Amino acid sequence: MHGPGHGPPQPRPSGAGQIVLRVLFALVPLLSIGMLSWTALLRLAIVTRRRAHWVVFWIQLALCEVAFGFVMRAPDENDWQMDVGMLGLLGLAVTSTAFYLYADIRHASRPPLAPGPFGWYAPAGYGPPHIPAATAPRFGPYVNPYAETPVPAPPAPVGHAPVPAPPGTAAAPRIDQVRAELDELSQYLRKGTGSGDR
Repeated sequence: MHGPGHGPPQPRPSGAGQIVLRVLFALVPLLSIGMLSWTALLRLAIVTRRRAHWVVFWIQLALCEVAFGFVMRAPDENDWQMDVGMLGLLGLAVTSTAFYLYADIRHASRPPLAPGPFGWYAPAGYGPPHIPAATAPRFGPYVNPYAETPVPAPPAPVGHAPVPAPPGTAAAPRIDQVRAELDELSQYLRKGTGSGDR
């Protein structure tokens, strides 16, 4: 019915093993004078599975072949083609090593994937985003779960006079009308209950 989907993530090597692999793949481009500089970026693309790292790998591989082509076409060691090819290979060795170390350390610092109800995902470190009610978009009859919800005030005790608004705050006319109607209802109920007791 359903395809196999993504398999569980591969276990990450231990801290010491990861450092040994990182040092080994960082030294290969430098020790091979740039001819094997593609190996570090290939490992990075396989481990991270990011499209951008695959693009960087393929670009670097093409540049490595161009630089190696200059070296191979040079008639002797003192030719300008040899110089251009060797500078290109050395530049690729340094840049691929620096990029590999940066991206691999950044990838290793991310939290590992965790199983969830809908597959494997990285655990979130923060709660849902805060969207004020005034700017929260509304789509259809659904309620925005991230909008601020007003907290209802506790009900006033029955039989007590309403608390006047503090001086300096102007109450809306509708609120004043509701208060007046509640006062009238309260007086009517007091009169009704008072005459029934007698």
